[in-house]
Amino acid sequence: MATVNEGVEGTEPDEEEEEDVQTGSLVSQSLPHEYKKEALDFDVGSFRLDGASLGERGELNEDDQYLSLVDEGNWETLELEGTVTIDQDTVEKVFPFDEWEETPGRLALVKENPLAMSRDRQILADSPLDGGTHEFTLCIKRDDHRGRMKIKPFLTRTERSGSSGSKHASKVGARVADGISWIIRLDERDDGGSLLMPIIEDFSDYDRFPDENHIHYLSLEAPRNPQLYLNKGHPQVINVLNNTGPTGGPPRLRDVLYDYVEHSVWTQLLMQTARDTSPDTGEPEYSWQEDVLDIFLDDLYPGLDDDEAKIQLAEDVRSHVDIPDLVQRIERAVHQQYDIPSDTTNLIEEAIQSDD
Repeated sequence: MATVNEGVEGTEPDEEEEEDVQTGSLVSQSLPHEYKKEALDFDVGSFRLDGASLGERGELNEDDQYLSLVDEGNWETLELEGTVTIDQDTVEKVFPFDEWEETPGRLALVKENPLAMSRDRQILADSPLDGGTHEFTLCIKRDDHRGRMKIKPFLTRTERSGSSGSKHASKVGARVADGISWIIRLDERDDGGSLLMPIIEDFSDYDRFPDENHIHYLSLEAPRNPQLYLNKGHPQVINVLNNTGPTGGPPRLRDVLYDYVEHSVWTQLLMQTARDTSPDTGEPEYSWQEDVLDIFLDDLYPGLDDDEAKIQLAEDVRSHVDIPDLVQRIERAVHQQYDIPSDTTNLIEEAIQSDD
């Protein structure tokens, strides 16, 4: 599991997410304030590599808002130029009437690159906010980034609302609208770590996270790029997870904690992969799901070859009759990846020795 990453101030996680986690299960949950999802029109008009037009370089899919530069070498800077448009109707939907003329809002592009442990933002328009189209130029330096990058526009509040009982957001920094993200894939990861780079956030600060009793949360809001969050509200737990020592009590405790976190994460990723795999072709929708299948497929369906197993997985998750058996298969397959009893026993022995 990779080292966790402190969040950058001002780049809070997506409060608009209408899914929460309770004891590891996604459940529907409404937001306490008005939120306009995908209401900001995020358009990238041009891509330039080292000052030259992208041309035939890279794999560009404008419909999916996705650019891959995995096969492109010898470049230093990627420059994006475009616009983010916010309609006045959106402003009037997410801010109360008395704020329409001088709207306490901020429009920003948030850039997240988990593998480089980097998150920052570019302010496009500040309070008082005007609706309309706002231009941007965003430069991405190749040496500063790794893996996949997500770029997404957000509209947030800049002042606390004085309207009590309003259906609108009241907290400074609360996100009230967003747009569809662009995904930029720079290279294949080669660090040998897990699929996810955890990011630390205080769960009590944001409505879209589970309550403060939870240690972790897996966000599948962007299925192309799942993200794991750890709760900053448990500093002792975070300190243990950050421990890099090879032996002793803290490293043993770290291993047990990561076993617990990863067991839940892999279970959710397997279920998502099953849902996203075609029952006709056995092909998953996203590249990371191929990695998941490579790890678990033999344990899930030991009597089938890979192609047959993928199709069977997709069929089982769509069958009410076969779902209970699939859940048990997934539980057994995930358990095969960990030696939780041994890790826990070693931790207990370490504690006993410390007491002697």
